[in-house]
Amino acid sequence: MSRHSFYGLIKIFKIQEVGKRFNKYFPYLFVIGEMIVLTVIFFISIYIAEGRMALEKPYLLLLSIYLAVWPLISYLNRDYKIGRAVSYYNTFKKAFFSVFIFISVISIIWVFSEAQSLERHFLTTLVLLLFLWLTIYRVSVHLVLDKYREFGGNIRYAIILGNDDLGSKLFDTLKKKSHYGIRCLGFYGDQGSNSGTHPYLGSFSDFIKADLDKVDHIYVSERAPKHVLERAIEIGENSLKRVKLLPEFKTEAIKNFVLRRYDAIPVIDVNNLPLDAKVNTFVKRAFDLVFAAIVVVFLLSWMYPLFGLIIKLESKGPILFKQLRHGKGNTPFYCYKFRTMVENSEADFTWASKNDPRVTKFGAFLRRTSLDEFPQFFNVLIGNMSIVGPRPHPLSLNKTYESKVEKYAKRHAYKPGVTGLAQAMGYRGEITDYYQMSSRVRLDRFYLQNWSFVLDVKIIFLTVYALMKGQKLAY
Repeated sequence: MSRHSFYGLIKIFKIQEVGKRFNKYFPYLFVIGEMIVLTVIFFISIYIAEGRMALEKPYLLLLSIYLAVWPLISYLNRDYKIGRAVSYYNTFKKAFFSVFIFISVISIIWVFSEAQSLERHFLTTLVLLLFLWLTIYRVSVHLVLDKYREFGGNIRYAIILGNDDLGSKLFDTLKKKSHYGIRCLGFYGDQGSNSGTHPYLGSFSDFIKADLDKVDHIYVSERAPKHVLERAIEIGENSLKRVKLLPEFKTEAIKNFVLRRYDAIPVIDVNNLPLDAKVNTFVKRAFDLVFAAIVVVFLLSWMYPLFGLIIKLESKGPILFKQLRHGKGNTPFYCYKFRTMVENSEADFTWASKNDPRVTKFGAFLRRTSLDEFPQFFNVLIGNMSIVGPRPHPLSLNKTYESKVEKYAKRHAYKPGVTGLAQAMGYRGEITDYYQMSSRVRLDRFYLQNWSFVLDVKIIFLTVYALMKGQKLAY
């Protein structure tokens, strides 16, 4: 390897590592920045209304409510998600909407709190300053993020399938609009007339055999052959890459799509899901929080100490069994269960079988009634699981089937669930063969592609009915 290539590889790894850190820490930095702006606005409003820095009890009470409510609204609305090729006007509208929701919630709480004695002049000033300065803050962050992407941070890499005029225009737009943070590596397709001006990566046959690990987005020209588009969609489904169609190429492969515009170039996301929409995510998360809170307060509040005592008396070890499983985007998380076995070193690799000697007597009861799954409502409150979604599998089980079952990775496009469509349709218990897993994955994909709040409610009722019949809930 040449010295130049070696340093080139080091540079790529450094960029990827910085990108990972950015994705991890930016949401927290964004919310912290907003909290600072909110606090400053609050005290400025007090000073304008009172002519002094009054810190009486009603103000402190409202401040505590104020600082507690905003992070929740900001998180649920995913305000930290500042998209690429998004106009500043859209950022302004989103900020305006968040502030409107925030003020509405605070107003309702204010009516029923001790803070009713606060000066109306203070509240009016607070509302006006919030609308003004939070929108300014958001637009400023958007501007800084654009500059950061322009200078090489938070980068996504892309390829274009189709070495034609439409693909060339997109390439030129992405190069010109470097603040989008999308770097196009080049084209796959016919050599064409653009080979001298744009990077040529190979033919369509070369694309099908190419290693695309470093690629995040795949853009498909309308002139690309149908089998190339379908192969691109298949790659996107199997590896969670974004496939985007340069429009007017008609194919039955498109089921869910969103039309976007990069400057004057229209682009279609062909594998969008209903839960990619923020309003749907908000509805689902709000339902998850309410449902999980009810279960924790009214069931787990007495289950945990009672079951914990029995588990401790029956065998040594922790009350909860925690196991790494894949969540949204293949991110591992610890899934919680009541411990049903004696402690052993094979729990992550050898699945429980009928009359398994590792299972305790009380553990067998918990497994038979699915009560061992209830601690997963803690996972729901934490945010790494949902009430309804594809069931999370142990890492070793995923590794066994991800290369065997078609579009297996697509089940990780959203959070896993305490229950799911596959379980509601009767696919429960131990997985022993390819057919059982492929059937579950097919139902999981159907659920994600056809999600609705009504579907979630139906699955919950079917699950409760199955539990009442004594069927095992999940793997």
